[in-house]
Amino acid sequence: QCPIGLEDKLEGVVDLIEMTAYTFHGDNGENIERGPIPTDALHPLASHGHAGTLKELCDKMREEMLDGLSLVNDELAEAILEDKVTPELIRKCLRDSTVALKCTPVMCGSALGNKAVQLLLDGVCAYLPEPREVENIALDLDKNEEPVVLSSDPTKPLVMLAFKLEDGRYGQLTYIRVYQGQIKKDDFVVNVRNGKKVKVGRLVRMHSDDKEEITEAGAGDICAIFGVDCNSGDTFTDGTVNFAMTSMFVPSPVISVAIKAKDSGAEINMSKALNRFTKEDPTFKCWVDPESAEPIIAGMGELHLDVYIERMKREYKAEVVTSPPQVAYRECITKKVEYNYTHKKQTGGSGQYGRVAGFAEPFDGDFEFFDEIKGGSIPREFIPSCEKGFKSMIAKSPRLGVPVVSLRVAINDGQSHAVDSSDIAFQEAARGAFRDFFPRANPKILEPIMKVSIEGPAEFSDNILGLIMQRRGIVMGSTEEDGNARVDAEVPLSEMFGFSTPLRSSTQGKAEFTMEFAKYAETPSNITEELLKKAAQAKEAARK
Repeated sequence: QCPIGLEDKLEGVVDLIEMTAYTFHGDNGENIERGPIPTDALHPLASHGHAGTLKELCDKMREEMLDGLSLVNDELAEAILEDKVTPELIRKCLRDSTVALKCTPVMCGSALGNKAVQLLLDGVCAYLPEPREVENIALDLDKNEEPVVLSSDPTKPLVMLAFKLEDGRYGQLTYIRVYQGQIKKDDFVVNVRNGKKVKVGRLVRMHSDDKEEITEAGAGDICAIFGVDCNSGDTFTDGTVNFAMTSMFVPSPVISVAIKAKDSGAEINMSKALNRFTKEDPTFKCWVDPESAEPIIAGMGELHLDVYIERMKREYKAEVVTSPPQVAYRECITKKVEYNYTHKKQTGGSGQYGRVAGFAEPFDGDFEFFDEIKGGSIPREFIPSCEKGFKSMIAKSPRLGVPVVSLRVAINDGQSHAVDSSDIAFQEAARGAFRDFFPRANPKILEPIMKVSIEGPAEFSDNILGLIMQRRGIVMGSTEEDGNARVDAEVPLSEMFGFSTPLRSSTQGKAEFTMEFAKYAETPSNITEELLKKAAQAKEAARK
């Protein structure tokens, strides 16, 4: 198709197969006029300096369309050589090539004024495959997920897929696609995921927001059922087969934010909303960060998450505050230090007494405890207490409150008391020793470095490299092939929050990225100072 006019000046389209003009009139484009291409109409981009008429543009576009289609369809190529091209043949070849996934028909129009939407629906019927022309694969769970080809036969066992959920006045509305067999009102169906048997009380065919009550639906039909508790992507059968539809491709989330409810009332509603949203949208993820204990939501973009945050406020009356997720920083020591610490506490009865001495040093693993006590200066039963005390301190560092890694602690001397020494006393002695030696060991802060892979058109490779440099990234390699570029880099995780938006802006939405954890590396001095300052302010605020 070729548009007649552009943007708010759009009047209709030209069908390049028939070389016929369609113009749409009325508030909703309901008055359709069909006629020849206007000879006096200018090129749609005439205001942008393009010369020529609409007819000349349509002739050129038709030639390009036939040329492109002939490359994937031999029947049309032969007809062009013999000068036997007809609109019927073009439509047949276009449909055959579309069903074979060799080409994609492109149509234009405006949903706002309902212009050319009618032709789009005609195109769906004319060029897209009907259910019997598509091979749908299910997995037989009784035969180690052996692939099974389903047929659009209403007499075979029922297999259908729940692909969309909606919260309605009458409970959950579940959209289903019947792939095989037949479903009738009041039938019982089995959810393959959990084995639950449920009754189909109401069966409806959806027309936008309107619901048409139906009594049955067959293979190939898309309809909806009420009151069935399930997740998006669940497979239902009639119980005679144990098939599961091959799961649809769900892309990994590209952006995540931490959310927090403003009050306890909103927290309850927020949890209800998150439970609902994760069931109805497989691309929306939610989890609790194990280190910061913050609820994290993740999705396909900032707009995607904004929509759900707005729905929380509007539908669930849950006011939430969002912020970038906390980065999982680590701390480690950089030099060997010795310690000698005595814990002494006297109370009304028996007191607490324990002395530990030894050294701490950097280590390749996470944590290691060495017992080098000789001569029984610390009784054997209190050695595990010392280790327990040190382990309790590495969970939260004294400066930043983050885990301490790459630490080896050796204990080689100490002292106990016959009455006052105890398990608690030596745990406290170890904790005190840690607080004593850690600041003297020149601790440094480590930040997670992500391996980032960005793919996009080669023309935007300079923009991509610029974005990486702005984020303290190091380019590890780049390749270009067939007009596409791939850049591999290592970038700190703290700089990657919200990266998808500037990436799309600088590449016209044509680039995408993936990232995975690579390693931990020391933070620059300015970042270290900033983190310590924030930690000190947070401690001060907590005291108040």
